Amino acid sequence: MPKEEISNRPILNDLILFLHKKESIKIGDFVLSSGKRSKFYLDLRILQSYPIYFRMGIFLLKQYIIRNIGLDAFDYICSIPTSGTVFGSAISYDLFKPHIYIRKNIKNYGTQKIFEGDFVQNSRILFIDDVITTGNSLISSINLLKSKSVINDVLVFVDREQGAEELMKANGINTHKIISMSHIFETLYSNNLISDRDYLDLKNELEKT
Repeated sequence: MPKEEISNRPILNDLILFLHKKESIKIGDFVLSSGKRSKFYLDLRILQSYPIYFRMGIFLLKQYIIRNIGLDAFDYICSIPTSGTVFGSAISYDLFKPHIYIRKNIKNYGTQKIFEGDFVQNSRILFIDDVITTGNSLISSINLLKSKSVINDVLVFVDREQGAEELMKANGINTHKIISMSHIFETLYSNNLISDRDYLDLKNELEKT
């Protein structure tokens, strides 16, 4: 497991079982936004519709920031639409840190802003996202602000363990995660929610990445 504290494991496991119950963790054959095919799909956006579980997720992110990154290590939180912004704005509110978000599509009219919110150049930014796979889309967003700010860390709720951490490291950025996909698989398997065959296939996909 990543660096999450032992005391938070029951909360993590409750969240995993809830997401499985709501079919937000799916086993099958999927095409990801990166174009890659995968045997599993994860969607955390459903949490915003269930305040108790959403608060559990925000609590875990907030505690991780306080204990492992530090509130003095960044000036702004920046998130990626759409699902990342659901988490980023809530954490920003809780931590009294200003929030901005990168625009998915830059307008070809008006001010043609690349982000929304008020931002002081050369400030330190902590990037927040819900799920990271290859890291390519996140790096693209980071590069939009890199010349205007200091970016050392990204925090994601779930790392799909498919190359993102290595890409971030190559770009001088630390990747922090609340939970890894392998732990999600282990939790589902130990609760008899996926078969032996699915468990082995899923582990094999991660090992091949």
